[in-house]
Amino acid sequence: MKYIAIATTLDLAAASPALAQTQGVTQNEIVVGTAQDLSGPIVSFSKAAVNGMRMRIDEINAAGGINGRKLRLVVEDHGYDPRKSVLAAQKMVQQDKIFAALGSIGTPTALAAMPIYMDKNIAHLFPLTGAREMY
Repeated sequence: MKYIAIATTLDLAAASPALAQTQGVTQNEIVVGTAQDLSGPIVSFSKAAVNGMRMRIDEINAAGGINGRKLRLVVEDHGYDPRKSVLAAQKMVQQDKIFAALGSIGTPTALAAMPIYMDKNIAHLFPLTGAREMY
């Protein structure tokens, strides 16, 4: 259900002609990123989350993408370390030029990276945390 919401959100965002000039959105592609724990204590949760994202993105792309744009997922490992999370966010924003961060896992890591996203007006959607600080 969450992945349907992600696709709907991206669909609405990418539908705007003004977003053709937005970071991570081109005529052919929408770049989204996720920061996950692929080497730390909650790797089993992150691997499942990334696999689910990849599966849904593959389905969306096979159906023609979003308004003709294919989705590209950038995955970064933060190892459940807030310092690495900041570095991952900086890379995704500055080098990969993501349009949005999706489903990042972990409260301390998401909170650490949030200023990076906010400073560049990058949407940080559906963080995988139940913490009040993320609402």
